[in-house]
Amino acid sequence: WQEDDMDALETALEQRLEQVRAQKTKVVQQRKDIKDVLHQFLSEHPEWKDFVQAPKTWKEIQSTVLDPRAAKAIFRSNFFRQSNKDEDRVSVDDVLSGRSPVELDTAFLQEWMDEEMYDIYSFPLLSEEFCQKLHQFVSGMMEAMEGSSAIRGIHKDLDNMGMGWLNDLIFQLIVRPISSQLFKETELEGGDLDWRQGFVASYSASPTHSKPRERLVPHTDDAEVTLNVCLGDQFEGGNLHFWGLRGEDLGGNKLLGEYEPEIGRAVIHSGRHLHEVTPITSGNRFALIQWTRSWSSA
Repeated sequence: WQEDDMDALETALEQRLEQVRAQKTKVVQQRKDIKDVLHQFLSEHPEWKDFVQAPKTWKEIQSTVLDPRAAKAIFRSNFFRQSNKDEDRVSVDDVLSGRSPVELDTAFLQEWMDEEMYDIYSFPLLSEEFCQKLHQFVSGMMEAMEGSSAIRGIHKDLDNMGMGWLNDLIFQLIVRPISSQLFKETELEGGDLDWRQGFVASYSASPTHSKPRERLVPHTDDAEVTLNVCLGDQFEGGNLHFWGLRGEDLGGNKLLGEYEPEIGRAVIHSGRHLHEVTPITSGNRFALIQWTRSWSSA
């Protein structure tokens, strides 16, 4: 290394550090703005205060969050049956925090899940009533932030909207144990998922500031494994088209298939799967998306 080269590298790193600090400052301010909006929203709409609170018991999760078919597959697993026999039962907090990694029985997963096309699976996950409440809550929050500078992308992250417990529940109870069986030797390369980001994506036939898209062009996700749950509302169009996996020859641009969203039903697939959302021709479409990664095996 020449001294001039080291000076140039030092300057470049300092400039990058300034950019990172500026971005951090912006994100911190956005989160503060959203927290303020959430506090004001809940003050004006106290009926939502209980909804954003994490359930305390598995019975509450089964009765208010999960589709009955999901609850049947999950809680028949040996992990939960054995826990029920023990004096020291696995609590909701044990699972949400990751202290007790969940294992789901393969036989029950096979009954619960359908393979829609190559390496793409769907299954009923959230109750229709819960989906309706979630998209109503998110819609109310988005309306409250319609003219706010905090509206840029980050506002739809469930963690920022006071619903981090739902991110944790879906990640620890659903995505992580299912991925350990479906994608362990491919996307996870023998490792385990250890990071998640969950947010609500919104599309509209009449785009607005808070619902700016009517479609999403073909793309792959910044994730090892993606979960996509349809929340509603009333809409036409907005189907999912899937092609092959990035980095593998599965026919190039040949369409593998089309999936029509159903409220409460989840689709799980590799983040490398090329996919798109077709145009919404009427109404508004909301989806809960969770991107997950395995940083430990990166």
